Amino acid sequence: MVEAVGRFAREDPRVGGAIVQALSVVLESFVAGIVASIACGLGALPVLFRSLDPTKRIGLSYAAASGLMFAASVYNLLLPAFTLGAEQGVTLRPVVETLIGLLSGCAFIWQVEKRLPRDGEESDFVKKLGGRVGALVFIAMTFHSIPEGVAVGVGFASEAHQVAFDDLGLYLAIAISIHNIPEGMAVALPARAAGASFWRCFFLAFLTSLPQPLASVPATLLVWFFRPLMLPLFGFAAGAMMYLVIVEMIPESLEEEKPTQVAWAFMGGFTAMVLVQVVL
Repeated sequence: MVEAVGRFAREDPRVGGAIVQALSVVLESFVAGIVASIACGLGALPVLFRSLDPTKRIGLSYAAASGLMFAASVYNLLLPAFTLGAEQGVTLRPVVETLIGLLSGCAFIWQVEKRLPRDGEESDFVKKLGGRVGALVFIAMTFHSIPEGVAVGVGFASEAHQVAFDDLGLYLAIAISIHNIPEGMAVALPARAAGASFWRCFFLAFLTSLPQPLASVPATLLVWFFRPLMLPLFGFAAGAMMYLVIVEMIPESLEEEKPTQVAWAFMGGFTAMVLVQVVL
């Protein structure tokens, strides 16, 4: 590849320069995505504290993770999608695109949820993900990472083509990395409650965010294709997480703990994610 770029540069410096710039932007986007994935893994750090051991209060762990996920759905996905839609100067179509994505995400998790084995019937692979609930959280959070990776890729590409303010891609990458820490906690808590070790919790949280660097590369190269997909992708990820919270995680929490305790744990997780959003 280096030789090919050099040959192009000799034959036509403008072509060679464009290729080098494109490769540089792709590399920046990919590295930013990897950093965001590591930040997601850091969300597992709280499970190291014995006083916060989620295996002792499984219901509260699920409730706190639910609050984190619900807030992420609203403030990190739906509101940015609606804001992007408003910037396009059209009010109804962007909202419809986002809501179609949201309903599609609900339908996807609904189908996955129907096909996963019930408690006590899980395969070894599902058990390694933290059981039935942990597996569903893993799937939902993985899909949640795709639109974030697309956003980072589009941000870096837009900045390179001077159609956005300077450092847009870097700003998005830093913001998403910080958001990823509590999102990683949402993955780690159910896994830890099911008996997973710290390193498995870290690895699972890291894996759920791995689609970010993978999605950022094609989004950087094909920004014209991925930009129109951002709204339905944001909606899809939000719908998947919200459906999971309502159908699986809150009912599981209520089976283990009193409704009042579940409500406060949910609000604690919700508040923590909102504070992260406001600080940014």
